[in-house]
Amino acid sequence: MDILTYGALTHRGAVKSANEDAVLALSPVFVVADGVSGSVGGQVASRLITDRFAELALTAPLTPDQVVATLEECHLAVRRAQMQDGHEAASTACGAVGLSVGDQAYWMIFNVGDSRVYRLSGEPWELTQVSVDHSLVQEMVDAGQLTPEQARKHPDRNVVTRAVGAEEPFDPDFWLVPMVTGDRLLLCSDGLLRETPLPRVEEILRGTPDPIEAVDKCLALALRLGARDNVSVIVVDVGSLTEDTDLTRARVGGIEELTVAISENGS
Repeated sequence: MDILTYGALTHRGAVKSANEDAVLALSPVFVVADGVSGSVGGQVASRLITDRFAELALTAPLTPDQVVATLEECHLAVRRAQMQDGHEAASTACGAVGLSVGDQAYWMIFNVGDSRVYRLSGEPWELTQVSVDHSLVQEMVDAGQLTPEQARKHPDRNVVTRAVGAEEPFDPDFWLVPMVTGDRLLLCSDGLLRETPLPRVEEILRGTPDPIEAVDKCLALALRLGARDNVSVIVVDVGSLTEDTDLTRARVGGIEELTVAISENGS
């Protein structure tokens, strides 16, 4: 039997006065949403997304169709909020939802925008980016107009081409990835990697067994390097249920850490 242990943090960063990110870590549902309006509307959009997925987390068993439908509901909710409040708020969103297909456990991973999901898997761990950025610079990389290194420093690297609440068509991406014991997932807003090189984050993930400590270290590094944007990080480990498994920590630790993080760091 698999059991998930996790840590989650969101922070306004070193420069911005408000946090438009929102995170959800309610096993088996993990979501990072990054408001993109540059105003209070971004906070509204990102919170609508995490609220809808929190409702999904209370449903059992979960199915792929429910994940797709919930993301569509998020899009419609943000569009309604735009009309009601007179703003143009939208949000990126990425997530990983644990579910079963037949007898096999999977992660259903989704992405809209430039928040990211990474997977560390195998022995030794190999880091791969599961999600694909929906951004102007990613399109330029795909077209051969930029190298990945040039894209990381490009002045338009924050321009997204898809978002929850953006004009139609709404076009999220989805992946079904086997849930393998020993794997680790990283979900993050683009603020984590804006100033922080991915190899530095990978070093933390490889060298820090405790997922709560890992998110703490990722945030601390981002803040040391400038963190001009809001920073959100979720780390999820897939483990086996054994006689000495600390069920309280495994099931509750990440949620308690998330509550502390929002009250102390999310302002």
